[in-house]
Amino acid sequence: AVPHKWTFYFLMAVGFWNFLGAGMFGFFINLPIISYYEVGTQMTPTHGHAALMGVFGMLAIALMVFVLRQTSSDERWPGIEKYIKVAFWGTNLGLLMMVGFSLFPSGVLQIWDVVQNGYWHARSLDYIGSPRSLVIEWMRLPGDLVFIIFGAVPLLIAAVKGYGGVRETAKRGGATG
Repeated sequence: AVPHKWTFYFLMAVGFWNFLGAGMFGFFINLPIISYYEVGTQMTPTHGHAALMGVFGMLAIALMVFVLRQTSSDERWPGIEKYIKVAFWGTNLGLLMMVGFSLFPSGVLQIWDVVQNGYWHARSLDYIGSPRSLVIEWMRLPGDLVFIIFGAVPLLIAAVKGYGGVRETAKRGGATG
């Protein structure tokens, strides 16, 4: 078995989100004709969420998983690894749901409104408070819940279990420096 399998998985997620969030969405919002119409619309948070969490967040989690594996014994690791596995899928699917169900569709529709009615309208309460806009805004909730419940919470449990194992080893006098 590969001891740092989940570290590599999170590093692969960095590559995916770097391509999608920083690459595709970053390129899209920086095209001059798009940028002219989209500054201040939901396309910016689409890029921001996918690029920042997807790249730097997944990189930080990869480091966390690496440290957890290095500081956990082979006997304790399977009890921690099951939470890491859930967290990998929870963070990635949750982020994908946030972007796919809410941020990107709302950004595209808002840009369309800018083209049709002007920038002022797309930033006004007439648009932002419209039923369509509010429904798409609420469509972000499932992704947020998946991200929190199946991503952040399992990572927290894994960290606590890992810390508990280090403390237990230190109390038995197994810590070496």
